[in-house]
Amino acid sequence: MDFSIVSSIIVPLISVIGSFVVVYLSAIRDVFNDKQKVRKEQLEHFYIPFYQRYCAGFLSKTRLSEMDIEARNNFFDLFTQNIHLMEPISQSKYSDFYAAYLDLLEAESNNKDYPLVECSERFDQVFNDMTASILLEYKCILKKCHLPVPLI
Repeated sequence: MDFSIVSSIIVPLISVIGSFVVVYLSAIRDVFNDKQKVRKEQLEHFYIPFYQRYCAGFLSKTRLSEMDIEARNNFFDLFTQNIHLMEPISQSKYSDFYAAYLDLLEAESNNKDYPLVECSERFDQVFNDMTASILLEYKCILKKCHLPVPLI
């Protein structure tokens, strides 16, 4: 076989393969960058504010139902305004939180159909379950972003 024929085939082949590799690597980089942007938004707008409020309220030792309505509303607003940033497991628990939140409001308004003790316990149970999911997701996102993970 003539070397000039082989070289005339190999050079364009290498160029085509190189182009495909560059396009493929660029696509992978774009996907990675997009995922990082989403993670950053999740952290900035939901997970970090949640963690800050959780720690500031000593909620690992305090029941949210025992705190004032403003503290509960802060968590309710954070969840509601950022549900699109929650991971799927936390999102799936939002409706239970919302129902327990409304039941507790009814109980505190002295509605006899909603016993205060039961509604408070249910609210705390749902909040603690949701908190466990959120904190697990928070740690996972921090690991993916190569950020320090708290010991919670």
